[in-house]
Amino acid sequence: MLAVRFAISDPNKDSLREIYLEEHKRHLRSKEVSIIQSGPILNEGGSGEGGVVIADVGSLEEMRRFSSADPFVVHGIYRDVAIYEWRPTIGGRG
Repeated sequence: MLAVRFAISDPNKDSLREIYLEEHKRHLRSKEVSIIQSGPILNEGGSGEGGVVIADVGSLEEMRRFSSADPFVVHGIYRDVAIYEWRPTIGGRG
């Protein structure tokens, strides 16, 4: 199943972002889940306001466990995190 995680950053935690950025990237590259795409959400000015991860997982619970261990989640850099099953209908996997 494909799962998507939408995460919105807490603007009050910008100073922590740089501290945990490399740890966050290591977590995403850990291969604990099979990430298909991942990257930042940018506002009109080009500043990061969050991130999206699309992964091939066995269950939404697997994605929730992976997400809860992300340093950006652990340290509150992401203010809101939502995880959904995703069923693409247009494109290569539809």
